[in-house]
Amino acid sequence: MKKNIFTIPIIGILLMIFMSGLTWAGEVDVLIKKLVEKGILSGQEATQLLLKTQNEKEREKAVVKEIAKEAAQEETKNSMVEIPKWVEKINLKGDLRFRYQNEDKDDDGAPSRDRWRVRARLGAVVDVTERWEAGFGLATGGDDPRSTNETLDDTFESPDVRLDYAYLKYSPFKSVVLFGGKFKNPLWKTKDLLWDGDIRTDGIAAKLNFKTGPAEIFFTPAYFILDEYKADRDDPYMLAFQGGTKLEFMDNMYFKVAATYYYFGAVRGNDFSEHGSGTNSVDSSGNLTQDYDSIAFDAEYGINLGGPVPCIALFGQYVSSDADEDETGYLAGLKFGHKKVKKFGQWQVKYNYRDIERDAWPDFLPDSDFYGGATDAKGNEIELVFGLAKYVTLGVDYYFNVEPLNDNTDREQDLLQADLVVKW
Repeated sequence: MKKNIFTIPIIGILLMIFMSGLTWAGEVDVLIKKLVEKGILSGQEATQLLLKTQNEKEREKAVVKEIAKEAAQEETKNSMVEIPKWVEKINLKGDLRFRYQNEDKDDDGAPSRDRWRVRARLGAVVDVTERWEAGFGLATGGDDPRSTNETLDDTFESPDVRLDYAYLKYSPFKSVVLFGGKFKNPLWKTKDLLWDGDIRTDGIAAKLNFKTGPAEIFFTPAYFILDEYKADRDDPYMLAFQGGTKLEFMDNMYFKVAATYYYFGAVRGNDFSEHGSGTNSVDSSGNLTQDYDSIAFDAEYGINLGGPVPCIALFGQYVSSDADEDETGYLAGLKFGHKKVKKFGQWQVKYNYRDIERDAWPDFLPDSDFYGGATDAKGNEIELVFGLAKYVTLGVDYYFNVEPLNDNTDREQDLLQADLVVKW
């Protein structure tokens, strides 16, 4: 009976200790041990007390952690600035290119030329609604539509920045896209025999795509503005109508082909020398003497191999204008490696040979790196691209044995470009 008299108040004291949340659990353990030694508590009673104390401590710790977690979350929530929903609709994109360029002309009076050049492009694409899109971009370079390069010269002079593109796009149906403004050329091309890759076309266009079995059918009509004159002259323009198909067969092969008809309005009799290369036929006043209405074909046949050489493809281009002579041009090429180089270890090699006669095409549109963007020229090009990291590439582009078609002076040119490119 005496034992029970002492036991009851001592147990009450211990319960008050662990319920009070004090942190001296070590002293409680020692006290319980002493009570067992003096015979006041049995071993079983001591074990039950210790377990109960331990469970209560763990429960209290869990409660404290949960309260602290909720408080931290509330503090973070209160400190965060809510991002407007319209910001989430904006997608930024761009790239930066650092280039070394060497030009070597087979002319005693023209020494080899070395240039260091940069290109920077930054743009935003806004998903206005499910069907509407707006795009806006800036790029380095001057007013040359075929170049966004900025040559490093003139004692650290700050480079120019210009409008690269600004367009609106509307998709009334999944297979139909309409757009207008200044935008990337919507026509499918295997290479740059006719169109320089930096050109942003002005006007309106549509793209229609349909899938039927193994075939994809596409059609692209476009109206491009070439210039705007005063009321006393007609404004020159271009109409383009492209139709094509892509076939996939035998699980690893594809064939894509397109035909494009070009109609040029008010081009004959006008001067385009400001951005031209000076190789088209002109009259005594410098005005073009041809209409340049043309039919062009693009084709590519590829095999997906997998393994160390993932893909190999043959591609080509052909154009024929309505000029009386010197009216055709063609390009034939081979490429192998990865279809696109986006990460470390991926690679691609391309080779092509081209031949474009004087009046096969307007000389203000072709690739500006091939003989200065001129027509009436032929030559070779080889490209190598290797992925250094995700969206970081190192590339070499070499134009060699490039020369005029109708010039007996043998003015051969070579052009070497080494590019380090970062995209985002």
